Amino acid sequence: MSIAFDVVFGLFVVAILALAFLAIRWAMRRDRLARARQAELRGTPAEPPSATSTAPGPTPKERTS
Repeated sequence: MSIAFDVVFGLFVVAILALAFLAIRWAMRRDRLARARQAELRGTPAEPPSATSTAPGPTPKERTS
């Protein structure tokens, strides 16, 4: 393959990775703002999600046998 193709393909890969990074960062920022706005409407302080948070719902029962 030619060197020109390798350069153009490399730039394409870098551009795709940069766009993916920007899209993820944008989505996380919008989510954080939306959560803060929703918490403000409910009247509760907005807290960042903890690393130990679990899914909502009842806790699973432990096996005793």
